This record gives sequence, structure tokens and C-alpha cells, in this order.
Amino acid sequence: MRIDSPTTASSCVHARRTAMYILMNTYTVPTQAIDAELPRHRRWVEHHFAEGHFIFGGRREPRTGGFVVAATDDEGEAREYLEEEPLFAQGLVTWELFGLVPQLSSGPTLRAVLDSFGATTSLPGTAGDGADEAGPLRVRVNGEVRVFPPVPTVASVVEELCEARHVGSETVSASLDGTVLPREGWGVPLRQGADLRVAVLTSGG
Repeated sequence: MRIDSPTTASSCVHARRTAMYILMNTYTVPTQAIDAELPRHRRWVEHHFAEGHFIFGGRREPRTGGFVVAATDDEGEAREYLEEEPLFAQGLVTWELFGLVPQLSSGPTLRAVLDSFGATTSLPGTAGDGADEAGPLRVRVNGEVRVFPPVPTVASVVEELCEARHVGSETVSASLDGTVLPREGWGVPLRQGADLRVAVLTSGG
């Protein structure tokens, strides 16, 4: 059994984070053996759709495997989903992971759906080079995608959250893209797709 990460997966777009992953499997046994285990596989798929982990999926054509798009920017999290997958557990498939950075969508409905899963897309012809940085900024704050006018800083977002929750900024910590920021570093501007986590400090930690 193996789960591969193609070497091209991280080179989609410079200076922008992977917003989701496509997980693609390939059968290693005849389709008759796959069909016998499909009910368990479908229960696994349906569970992750119900939890909001998957966006869409289906089978490959010709039928050599299947795929699903996961709503996570964390490769480790995507791999954890696959460790539970019945076909993989029995050695009937191999999996490959490709990081995706959605940039364009065909219409406002699809754009809203993709952006609700953490993407930052635009409609063709409405944005040129650098337009994302000039327009509204979409940032994931404590797991929720929010829109800010350009250009917010960590400090301004922390201040807004503290005011809304009636706590002092000295009682919170902030991490950006997985790195805890010292208070003197809160002046850093946020960029498209940033992942900001703000937590209230408690006694002893």
C-alpha cells in the first residue's frame, strides 16, 4: 500500500497556499474485487461528505480508479482521511495527493461555493495580475473564512476580535499559518488565504 505526493503538487502557484487537495486512487486488482468492497468504501465517502471534509468526487473514466476533492489545506489531514479508507486498508488501491489552488470559477455561484471551502477565486476577466491583493481580502480566522478590506494586519484583526468578545489584547495569542507570532510581530499585513488563529490565554499556559 502507498500514498504518493507527486513532486509537482507544491508548485501550483508561487506565494499562495494550497487551499484543497485532490485525492486520486488507482485500482491494483480487477474491478470485480473492487465492486465487492464498494459498500464499505461508499460509507467512508458519505461519512466525510457529511462531516464537510469532501467537496465532490467520483470515478475515473476509463474505470481505473476514483477521486475526491478534500476541503483541507493540510496534507497531513488529507492523509489521515485515506488511512481509514477500506480499499486502501486492504491493499486494493494506491492513492496520490495533489495540492490545488483554485483561482478562477465559471460563475458567482461556483465562486461562492469554492470560497466557502477556503479558496480565493475570481471570475475570468474581472481580475488581472495583482488584483487579488488590491481587492477584498479573504482570510481564514479561527477556521472561518472572513472578508476584510485591504490591507488588514494581524493586530487590526486581533483588536476587532477582542472588542467583539470584550477581552483585552494582552490576554490573547496569535499564530499565522501555523507559526506563533510575538506581540511585536502583529504589525505584519495579512495576505490572501492566510490562516490566522487567535486564542485566549489561560492561567498556567
